[in-house]
Amino acid sequence: MFAKVKPRTQPTNTQLRQTKLYVSQKDNKLKYEGFVKEAPQRRPKMEFVYMPAPRSLPPPPKTVLEKSSPSAPLPPNKIEEKTCQEKDKTDNLDDFMSKSGRDMINLIGRVDFCLKTHKLYPKLNVIWNVYGKLLRIVKGKRCENTLLVRNENSGPVLQGIYFDFEGELESLKTGVFVELVGRFIGNNRLKTFKVSEVSGTKWQQPLTLIENKTSYNLMQNNKNK
Repeated sequence: MFAKVKPRTQPTNTQLRQTKLYVSQKDNKLKYEGFVKEAPQRRPKMEFVYMPAPRSLPPPPKTVLEKSSPSAPLPPNKIEEKTCQEKDKTDNLDDFMSKSGRDMINLIGRVDFCLKTHKLYPKLNVIWNVYGKLLRIVKGKRCENTLLVRNENSGPVLQGIYFDFEGELESLKTGVFVELVGRFIGNNRLKTFKVSEVSGTKWQQPLTLIENKTSYNLMQNNKNK
């Protein structure tokens, strides 16, 4: 004989309800009685909020570009405006270059070229790089030294005034080629900031080309003024 087996039933909400417990006053024991009433579950109310549609920006104004042929002449008003703008630009450049320190240039050459150029253009604001042969060093007071420099074979003599506070001139010997960097304070006196020895004579060939171009540019610049 086989007994009928009841199918398993899934637990319902009623089986999982909480029991109601209380303490008996007679024997002081914990007893339960019935079930705790549960509040019926309700779905939360849905709130609908009306949001107005965003305002769209007005479309940009339609601009019609004027097509002008490259060969067509400009009207007189536009020509005057263009010329005024060009004049303002040139005036601004002139004001910018007229400021102190903006007109300084750097010129390179041998002793005879530098002396000749300084004599022709004494008002130029120039930092000179002079190359020549050291003939003699005359020591003065308070670390003042006068370097006598000229071209390799012959020519005028340049006096380079240099204050040697660290003994840099002790390694220089007469007969070597040197480079003096400074500014003229007289016809043939150069206030020297830096002295360095130049090895060999290869530097003399490009100097002739540099001197010719420099003299030509200075002459053209002087004519345009």
